[in-house]
Amino acid sequence: MVKLFFSGRLNLSLIIKIFYLSFFVIFFSTANSESYVKAGESLIWDSENQSYTANGSVEFKNDKFVAFSDKMIANYIKQNDEEIFTIVELFENVLIEFKDEIFRGNYAIYTRDDNIIKLTGNVSIESPTRLLTGNELIADIDNNKRILNSANKESLVEVLLENNADN
Repeated sequence: MVKLFFSGRLNLSLIIKIFYLSFFVIFFSTANSESYVKAGESLIWDSENQSYTANGSVEFKNDKFVAFSDKMIANYIKQNDEEIFTIVELFENVLIEFKDEIFRGNYAIYTRDDNIIKLTGNVSIESPTRLLTGNELIADIDNNKRILNSANKESLVEVLLENNADN
């Protein structure tokens, strides 16, 4: 009878190597894809329903924008052996970077079919020269249009920012 004995140190070393190898493979595959999802706490893949649920410091990127939130649910379709995200929902502390603008809100939904991002709850649009706030934003990415709605006429605010604030 042959006994194999590995010390805790060897097992830990092997586990660390496997972890780094897995991380490299995941990072490399996401770096070469059109879009990716990252999560700080958990990432659940549901292949039957073709969705991902991500929690904690979530990052979603596609060829149009980068989004951050506390939670995300993303649906996808399989096309040419690739996962193409079709609907992405972002929950809590939503921040979306699109070109030179930053969108913020409590909830956002992106639909790939029409390339529209809809944000609700404490919404703001920040660009290099202005800050707009309201209750709902509809951003049409393909047509470069923004519709900012307010809950009432007192809740829509625009602030012009100076480019040379240090002078």
